[in-house]
Amino acid sequence: MSVQTVVDEFRQALRRIEVEFENSMDEVSMLKDVQKLVLPSGSIENIRAGASLRIYRWIAEKLIEKDLAKPVEDILDLKTILQLRWKERSNPAELQPLPRYFYLRARKALRDQASELTPHLKDIYSLRLTKIMSLAAKRVPESAVENLTAEEKVLYECLLSLVNAWYDFIEVGEKK
Repeated sequence: MSVQTVVDEFRQALRRIEVEFENSMDEVSMLKDVQKLVLPSGSIENIRAGASLRIYRWIAEKLIEKDLAKPVEDILDLKTILQLRWKERSNPAELQPLPRYFYLRARKALRDQASELTPHLKDIYSLRLTKIMSLAAKRVPESAVENLTAEEKVLYECLLSLVNAWYDFIEVGEKK
């Protein structure tokens, strides 16, 4: 198996998470009255401004794009990101909990706008990657690693498999 094959499988696993993310549910708060909203599951009529809807993420994005709704939960504001960064820095041995699909949400937010969040997010990415690589190098079983996001679980599984293969190769006297 070539290195490229491993990378391709890794990308495919991440893509599956991305598809799951795009088809997950999201909650929005309506900004304007809407007489009728046609959805794949049916239609909703007489939606008032301020009403909350739990709908597929891709539909929510369309409503937000058209200024008809706003997200109920905004995990990517500066205050939240600074808190997350501080927690990661303050606990060098432990991964801190992150919101579900954190990386995909962050990527989308950064794609949509150049942001003051960029250096802080990159710092979080780097801190977490260092911790994940350290855990994999120590061969900690995935079941014992807490607070991995879905994206990080894919990375950790791949790293741990590579580390285990490495140790299988270099250990002397071990039965295979």
